[in-house]
Amino acid sequence: MDHRVRPIDISTMQERVYQELRNALYQGRFMPGEVLTLRSLAIALGTSPMPVREAIQRLVSEKALVQMPNRTTRVAELTADNFEQWTRIRVEVEGYAAQRAALRATAGLCAELRTINERFHAAVEAEDATGMLEGNQHFHFAVYRAAEADELLNIIESLWLRFGPILAFVRRLPGSKIMFDRGVAVHERVIAAMERRDAASARFALALDIRAAAAWFRRHYRFETTPGGKPSS
Repeated sequence: MDHRVRPIDISTMQERVYQELRNALYQGRFMPGEVLTLRSLAIALGTSPMPVREAIQRLVSEKALVQMPNRTTRVAELTADNFEQWTRIRVEVEGYAAQRAALRATAGLCAELRTINERFHAAVEAEDATGMLEGNQHFHFAVYRAAEADELLNIIESLWLRFGPILAFVRRLPGSKIMFDRGVAVHERVIAAMERRDAASARFALALDIRAAAAWFRRHYRFETTPGGKPSS
């Protein structure tokens, strides 16, 4: 063995690939039900297939991706039933995170949230779909990290992995700017509650953000149907 060089830490590459795929799911870069191939992902990421395969296996175990019998992988399908379940769970869990964050809010956190929301607003005005989705994610997770609850954050991350691809549909839909405009306004209500350390108002505003976006989505999305032709429920 040539000791003049050190082994490359492959696990670092695997983690970077995993995190990139997670962010892609969070930010709605993949559509619900979209088929993903190992080869195309490896080419896009500029890596060998091995770290991609490892990342996919982790995301399958987290139920963000689904392994098909023919060994292909796809993003989880969206049904009316799981959309309603995820929305209700998100309202409770993420609302609670906002409540905790408000009780721990600092001037620094409020300034950070305001900066993120200003950038989010700029992306909305420019109709920059990528900037809108990134801004929304950054705002929400700044709140959730401020809750200082690792297990709670893990639960929220798992929910966003499954919920995120819904945003892929939203970003492709004309008129989605209206929904994001409302998001900017509701984020301001979250910030105001944080500044007052008003836990109840922070929880309500965060939950309102989720509910309003879900209501808009229901009006525009055609959910998957069962084999008998009826909407899943």
